[in-house]
Amino acid sequence: FEAQVARTPQSPALIQDGTSLSYAQLNQQANRLAHHLISLGVRPDERVALCLHRGPQRLIAMLAVLKAGAAYV
Repeated sequence: FEAQVARTPQSPALIQDGTSLSYAQLNQQANRLAHHLISLGVRPDERVALCLHRGPQRLIAMLAVLKAGAAYV
């Protein structure tokens, strides 16, 4: 994912119901949430439960958990 962000930061990574996020925007939002999760005490190899409808927020959350070194369930 990071390699794709570096190659095509302004290309659309996600388009749904008129909402579009570029790779750079998606990465920025996922990084922000990952840092927040870490500040809340999420550590590598821990599990984080996600309960979100299909859409941009779920993808951001999934990426953020992985960036924090944890796993999502």
